[in-house]
Amino acid sequence: GDILWYAGSAVAVSSLRKIPGLTTLGSDQASKLSSSNQDRRLVQAVVAKNGPLVGKSIRDMKFRTRYNAVVLAVHREGQRVHAKMGEVVLHAGDVLLLDAGPDLVREGFALVSILEDSAPPRLSLLVPAITCAVAMIALYTFGVMSLLVAAIFASGVMIASGALSQQEARDAIKWDVIITIAAAFGLSKALQNSGVASFMAEQLVKLGTATNTGEIGLFVGVYLATFLISNVVTNNAAAALMFPIAAEAAAEANISLLKMSYLLMLGASASFMSPFGYQTNLMVYGPGGYVFKDFLNFGFPMQLVQLVVSVAAIAADDLWWLLWIALGGILFVVSLAKVYGISNGMKIWKKNN
Repeated sequence: GDILWYAGSAVAVSSLRKIPGLTTLGSDQASKLSSSNQDRRLVQAVVAKNGPLVGKSIRDMKFRTRYNAVVLAVHREGQRVHAKMGEVVLHAGDVLLLDAGPDLVREGFALVSILEDSAPPRLSLLVPAITCAVAMIALYTFGVMSLLVAAIFASGVMIASGALSQQEARDAIKWDVIITIAAAFGLSKALQNSGVASFMAEQLVKLGTATNTGEIGLFVGVYLATFLISNVVTNNAAAALMFPIAAEAAAEANISLLKMSYLLMLGASASFMSPFGYQTNLMVYGPGGYVFKDFLNFGFPMQLVQLVVSVAAIAADDLWWLLWIALGGILFVVSLAKVYGISNGMKIWKKNN
C-alpha cells in the first residue's frame, strides 16, 4: 500500500508501470474506462488557454466520464502538482499525463501526444503467452507442422486469449524489413541472371587458390564479403544478396552447400562494426552517446574472433568437438580469471601443477 513518487519523463513512467507489483495511483479509476487494457495508452495533453478546462477542478468537471481518460499527474510550470487529482484546478498550459483509450475526447487541449508501447501490462496472461510460445516451438521441433503454420496458430491463440491485440499484431509486421528482403531477393536473382554472381564466385575461388589456402581461404573470402554487406544493409538482405554468389563458389570448389550456408548465416549476423547494421545497434547508438568510432573499436576485435571461430568450426568438419573443447577451456580460464582475479587464478594454476 506504500505510495512512491517518481520524477522522470513520461517514457520512464510507461516503463515503470510494466514492473510487476507497481500500479499507478489512478489505476482503480482507469479500470472503469470503457476501453480495454490492450487499447489504453499514456497520453500527454496540454490544457488550451481559452478552453473549457481552465479554472475547473478535475472532479467537478467529471473528467473521466467526459473525456474517457484518467488524470495520473499534472505538471505546471516545471513542477509536478502534489495534490489529490480530483481537487486540482486546471490552469492554461498545464500538462496532463492521462491513461486513455483510443476514443479520448480532445476538446480543450492545445496539444495531445500519445506514448507508443505504453499499454498497461497484462501479467495475468503471462503463463498463456509462454505456453503458446513453447507449444509453437514443440510442434515445429517434433515435425507436427511447419514453423509458419505453428507461428500463425500461436498468434491466433494469443489474440483470442487477449495477450495480443489485433492492432498490436498488425503493428508487429515490419513492412520496411519485408520489402527490403523482397528487394534483396530480386537483386540476387538479377546477379545470377547477369552473370555477376558467377564472376564474383570465380574470383573468390581464384583468391583461395592463389593463396594456397584451399577451402579455408574461400570461407574467409565469403565471410568477409558477407559481413561487409551486413554492416550496410540488414542481415537478411545481406544473406539474400550473397547466397547466389556463395552457392556458385561452393559448386566450383566442390564444397558442401550446407557448409557455405552456415558460413553465410554467421557472416550475415556479424554486424558489429557499424551502428546501421542491426536494429539493436541503432537502439543504443543515440541514447548511449556513441559515435561511429566506438563501434569500430569494440566491433573489430569481436569481428576477428567470430571470423576465426566460424571458419574453424565449419572447416573442422568431423573434428568439430575438438574446437568446442578448446573454446570451453578458454571460457573456463577467462571465467576463473574474472572471478578470482588474474593473479589469484595464476596462483591456483601453479598450485595444481
